[in-house]
Amino acid sequence: MAAALTTGNGRNRGPQLILIVDDEPASRTLMQRVLMQEDVDIRQAASGPEALQLLETGEPCQLVISDIRMPVMDGCELLARMRADPSTATIPVIMVTTVGDRDTVVDMIGQGVRDYIVKPFNPATVLARVRAALADSSAVIELRDKTMQRLGIGESEYAELASTTATLLDRLSGELVTALRARNVKAVRAIAERVAEPAGLFGGRLAIAAASRILGADGDLEGLHFGGNLVSELGELGGALQRVAAVHTAL
Repeated sequence: MAAALTTGNGRNRGPQLILIVDDEPASRTLMQRVLMQEDVDIRQAASGPEALQLLETGEPCQLVISDIRMPVMDGCELLARMRADPSTATIPVIMVTTVGDRDTVVDMIGQGVRDYIVKPFNPATVLARVRAALADSSAVIELRDKTMQRLGIGESEYAELASTTATLLDRLSGELVTALRARNVKAVRAIAERVAEPAGLFGGRLAIAAASRILGADGDLEGLHFGGNLVSELGELGGALQRVAAVHTAL
């Protein structure tokens, strides 16, 4: 099993855990060096099966960064296995890939990938996307009390609304993937117009911003490009809502 590295500066919430999955030791080491700039704990896995074992037996993980091209179990299969297990289904996943094909990227996002990074990657890009993923994963939880107060509801009603909204966002995401594959810009924009209200209920500012970029896009190609980002933001917001719904339902 790969060695673990812990970093941190003593923030109250403590460092969040990131799991790096790659069959190439040099790639794992490079990614780890980039992430050491953040207040995070880092674990490494050299394969998909090892990653699943760590996720099952280790500390709760806030983010997985996985290479897509691996022997035995590639990144897509790892993602599918994670999404099929309730204990890992909502963990954000960033896929590292050399694949530049638009349809492949859309497929990965449609299957639940939070974001993707193309090799050779830029450290600044990695940090920006990791920061966004970690911020999004906790933002909904941090806004819980304000949301309940603003809506005048209790914890049970909050959990129910979160679950219902997550289902709606998942449906919108599915419609959006279909529209992107068909390169139907009109449909993409129509879906973007429907995002603000459900996302706004729980402070989903990044999903709203992604939808706004589509509506303000200069031309069809730019609109399609921003569409992939909206799929990702809807998936992350929906995942966060599922997490808070599960937590408060269990209370």
